[in-house]
Amino acid sequence: MTHLNTRLFTQNFPPSEIASIATVPCQAVVLVISDSPEVASVLDNICDFLGFGIELLSTEMDLAPFLERHQPMAVVAELEGAGQDGCHVMMRVADHDPGLPLLMLTGREPGIAGAVDAIQELWSLTGVTQAPELPEIGQLVTFLFQAGRRGDCVRMMPS
Repeated sequence: MTHLNTRLFTQNFPPSEIASIATVPCQAVVLVISDSPEVASVLDNICDFLGFGIELLSTEMDLAPFLERHQPMAVVAELEGAGQDGCHVMMRVADHDPGLPLLMLTGREPGIAGAVDAIQELWSLTGVTQAPELPEIGQLVTFLFQAGRRGDCVRMMPS
C-alpha cells in the first residue's frame, strides 16, 4: 500500500520552475524492517489510518537502496533480524541521514540497549528511540508525528 502526494498545476510553468515547485523535502513514508507479521500489521494499520505510506522490508533485504529511493520520514527496525541486524541498520541510516527518526525494537536483553547506545554515539545518530517491543499505539502515533514534523511531512497537525 502506497500513498502518493500529488500536486495539480493550473498554470503553465517552464519545466525548470515546475521542478523547483514540485520538490518535496520528505515523503510521508515509513520503512519497517521486520520479519514479524505482527509488527508489520500494526504499523501498516496505523500508517494507513494516518495517511502515511509504508514500505515493509524483510531483514534479508538491503536497506540502502530503499533509503535512497523512498527518502522516508522514519525507520522502524528490529534489532535481531534473521538477515541484517539492527546494528547494520543503524549504520546504514547514519550513512543516509544521522538525524532520521529510527525506532529500534531491542527485545528484552539488557545488554542490547547498551550496544544500541554505543552505536548511536559512535555513528552520531541523533534520532534513535529504543523500545523492547512495539510500543502502545499512542506512543507510535507520537513517534510518527514527530518524525513527520521533522521532515515537513505532516502539514495539517498543530505545532
